[in-house]
Amino acid sequence: MLKLDLNLLWTVVDVLILYVLLRKFLFKPIQNVLDQRQKTIEADIEAAQTSKTEAAAALTTAQDKLRNVDNEAAARREAYEKQAEVEKQQLLADAQKQADEIVAAGKAAVEIERQNKLREADAQATALARSMCEKLLKHNLTAQDDDQLLDDLLQKAGAGNGN
Repeated sequence: MLKLDLNLLWTVVDVLILYVLLRKFLFKPIQNVLDQRQKTIEADIEAAQTSKTEAAAALTTAQDKLRNVDNEAAARREAYEKQAEVEKQQLLADAQKQADEIVAAGKAAVEIERQNKLREADAQATALARSMCEKLLKHNLTAQDDDQLLDDLLQKAGAGNGN
């Protein structure tokens, strides 16, 4: 049989007391720290997941806004281009209208000047014809008088034209 000796009994009691003390003062606090650490890690993981989800939602929202801004910018650019084209056409039409008015005014001025010159030429021709008629009626013409009148007429006509 087994012999129990007092030393062995004290060793067993000491080991049991040591176990109880270690369990109470060492293992429980360590287990509590480990449990607390596990809870903190789980909370951090959950917070990270939440942050990741929120970041993904924010990214999606930002991308949608960016697409909308791009679309809006393209629409505005197109509208501005159309407006610029309309204004360009209007400016071209106004410039053409002004050019036509200037050309018409120039043609009218030329026509007025032409009419004035024709009136002056008619007046000079009438005056010359009247002068000739008066000279013819005053006396009988000979061939020499006829040549003289013709020379006078040509000189007056030349002087009237500025020659």
